[in-house]
Amino acid sequence: MKNRAPFGKVGWAFILFVFLLAGCSSSTPPVTYYTLNTMPDMQQEHLGAVAADSIAIGLGPVEFPKSLERPQIVTRKSQNRIEVSEFHRWASSLKGDFSRVLAKNISVLLPASRVAVYPWSDQFSPTYRVILDVEQFDGLLGEHVLLNVTWSVVDQTGANELVVKNSMIKKAISDKGYEALVAAESQALGTLSQAIVDEIRRLR
Repeated sequence: MKNRAPFGKVGWAFILFVFLLAGCSSSTPPVTYYTLNTMPDMQQEHLGAVAADSIAIGLGPVEFPKSLERPQIVTRKSQNRIEVSEFHRWASSLKGDFSRVLAKNISVLLPASRVAVYPWSDQFSPTYRVILDVEQFDGLLGEHVLLNVTWSVVDQTGANELVVKNSMIKKAISDKGYEALVAAESQALGTLSQAIVDEIRRLR
């Protein structure tokens, strides 16, 4: 019978490498997912609001910078530097979440209105359309978030701009974590919703 070749240093080194690799993979932190939300205090404030005239509002298109069109949450390290987190992500697309919450906020602030997000069906005919171009929507962890967006209200045909505004909304972050960052972004979106509704009320 032939003698088996000794396992040798190379074999033991390979086994050690496999164990180290397994240990590293098991220590990888889990991914946490987040969503923007309508602010509870906004709903409470407007529960007793008098219903506005019945109008239809078409929301969109909404344009986002390419740097934010990703599943990972983006934070700002400095004016010229951003950081993309692999372990803190949006549960759905940020643009879709932004549109969904903005539409919900507007429907709360204008109780009798009908709000649809672009693209809407042929059966929906908006009284006004709100078009948004988001230039910045991020923040510094533990400090503040900044929403910089140019938006316009156009008539039913989409040919005439009735209002053109730029909103620069800054909200303080209550904690150093990502959950506080997302909560502050929801607050900024609530402030934008109120500004849009104020203009629509003025037009009415």
